[in-house]
Amino acid sequence: MIRVYLLSFSFLLGLSVFAQEKTDSIKPLEIKHSFFANVYTGFYYSFSDKAVPRAGFDFSTGLLGYKADWGDKATVTLIYDVTKTTTDITVQDTANRPLTVNYFKGSDYTAFLKMAEIDFKPRKWLEISVGQLLNQQYLTYQDKFWGFRYVATTFQEFYRFGSPADFGTRVTLKLKDKLNFSLGAVNGEGPFRKQDNDATLQYFTNIGYMPVKGFIVKVFADYLPIDGRPARSAISFFTGYRCTDWRIGVEYNHVENNLYTIGNTLQGTSVYGAYKIADKWNILARHDYLIKTSTYEKAHYIIAGCEYEPYKGIYVALNGRFLSEGEVPWIYMNFGAKF
Repeated sequence: MIRVYLLSFSFLLGLSVFAQEKTDSIKPLEIKHSFFANVYTGFYYSFSDKAVPRAGFDFSTGLLGYKADWGDKATVTLIYDVTKTTTDITVQDTANRPLTVNYFKGSDYTAFLKMAEIDFKPRKWLEISVGQLLNQQYLTYQDKFWGFRYVATTFQEFYRFGSPADFGTRVTLKLKDKLNFSLGAVNGEGPFRKQDNDATLQYFTNIGYMPVKGFIVKVFADYLPIDGRPARSAISFFTGYRCTDWRIGVEYNHVENNLYTIGNTLQGTSVYGAYKIADKWNILARHDYLIKTSTYEKAHYIIAGCEYEPYKGIYVALNGRFLSEGEVPWIYMNFGAKF
């Protein structure tokens, strides 16, 4: 009943607000069309023979998007991205020893639908979104605040604390440019799968408070109940401040009953920032403390380097990285293009 009420409320709220519009306000609106794309690539080398592979060329993003804008009434955004959409197959014998398996897993660079979102804006303070929605857990704000996605994705995406997008609906209230409150529901299966046979839904809320210009406090939480298994939930806290020349952000992330396994808790913190030292130069730094992830426990991952922007939308970053687990250092040269 909760899911029916939530979904019904979202649409009825939108319909009631639309119904308040005067009939003479219904007129043809000019539609603005725009295309955009991102390409992120680079090269890395490790000074330790413990790193496998030790060196190689990297390609993290090939993104193509389209946006249609009906002024302050509605927007439609469609994004295709490239990533690994298949899972490696592992087979073990009765003694848990790995067995060799020959299979075709598909390309590690498969184009997939990342975002297909319709945003209705019946009022300046109200937005109703349907379709495949970007996850407010980290993509809609922390990712932009960090600003160096071509170097590395933010903590929650890097360590898989949540899905980048999912199919569902969301209602957002925007109050005086200081408070954003969102409530919604999605399938909970992520962008690569349809709804499961049990029709379970993942519920979420996101609150962003901006008391003064440049400063934000943000809280996100979701909850996914499954019959007969422990419910999975996630919560994240973020606060950050940015001005013309510098920015700094701090976040704490927590996932309870990951993979629907009781007691399987994931935790971590991330501190990151940047400082503009010259017209086309920035220095960047980030420290991830991996309290517990699916791969590491009580480990530190550090990124530090500098960025050069020779032309608007073209970026080059030389950065060093260090993982305390195994004491593995890397040197990276990353390239990004946004147009």
